[in-house]
Amino acid sequence: MKELLKLYESYSTDFEDFWEKYKEFDVHGPILMSLESYFTQPKKVMIVGQETHGWCQSPSISEQTGAYKSFNFGEKYRSTPFWNVIRKIESTMGLEPYSIAWSNLNRYDQACGSPKLPVSVRVEELDHLLKSEVSILKPDVLILFTNHKYDSRLHKLYPEALFENIPELPDRHFKRVSHPELPSVTIRAPHPKTIRMQSWESSFIGFIEKIA
Repeated sequence: MKELLKLYESYSTDFEDFWEKYKEFDVHGPILMSLESYFTQPKKVMIVGQETHGWCQSPSISEQTGAYKSFNFGEKYRSTPFWNVIRKIESTMGLEPYSIAWSNLNRYDQACGSPKLPVSVRVEELDHLLKSEVSILKPDVLILFTNHKYDSRLHKLYPEALFENIPELPDRHFKRVSHPELPSVTIRAPHPKTIRMQSWESSFIGFIEKIA
């Protein structure tokens, strides 16, 4: 946790500047992690979403990490597709409930959705924060629920990353990502809501069971 806090503190000026410039755009964030049981699990699993759907509105690091801790990985949202699938991943991989690391590619949401211009330009400039989190946390398994629409941003973070088909899953939507700075098991997938709506959930969880 000390390394994460040190990382976030190095961005404190960015968070303050962002808030002053874009607070009138109904932005929420930045989402900042506060982890405990993640470090004691038999496998460390990190989940990356696209953005929050509403969140704490403050540039304060302590307020953001406090909000993250109180949210407790969607403890009260078990019926929503995102957190329901996360619970299944934890169970399938033999983890305690609420023991993953969860972050987002978009550090902020805008009006509970994806950032739009001009906010999105500044949000993308903060993508390296995610890369640093991955480097610090060293997950055994990294699942990027960012869908193919954000592949260009992942390529900017990890130049020359290879996006390879997963035979058991639809090839446009699910990829195994290979890069020296990423875990050996890194998967790029659609949002869990899409996975459920397209009836891919059983196959996806089956694949998770296989890699577990």
